[in-house]
Amino acid sequence: MRLPSRRRVVADDAHGLAAALGAAGRRLLASVRWLGARLAAPLRTGDGPNKFRLSSVETHTTTIEGDTGWAYRPPATVRCPECAADIVQADARAAIDCPRCRVELPPGQFTDLELLALTCPLCRTRMLYGQRHPEAFDVPEWATCPNCQYHWEFKHFY
Repeated sequence: MRLPSRRRVVADDAHGLAAALGAAGRRLLASVRWLGARLAAPLRTGDGPNKFRLSSVETHTTTIEGDTGWAYRPPATVRCPECAADIVQADARAAIDCPRCRVELPPGQFTDLELLALTCPLCRTRMLYGQRHPEAFDVPEWATCPNCQYHWEFKHFY
């Protein structure tokens, strides 16, 4: 019976160690790629030039979606000044028409009416809203959806 030479045993051990380290490295790299894909997945929008969904810079939040400016104000529910019914104004430029008593008001009279709610344009949940400068503005200055984290900001200079 012939015994393998010492050189051959050392070479076989080194080759086995290199193969084991290579396999471990490939598994580690695959795990890092999988983790990176999982972290980026909620930010991806799909195909097209805009690969990621992030809120506008002006909102200064960590929300996923967002808009800035009165023209992009979420749908609002206000109280009718004549019959106290709820009136839904789809956007800031839409007329304010009461479905019950047929009062028609221009969009500019929004500030004269009682605001009851703002509705998230993405998931239709009632939004949290408020004013930062109530002495300067008669309209909500921000709104955030507690469900999908959509955020809207009234754009103004302080």
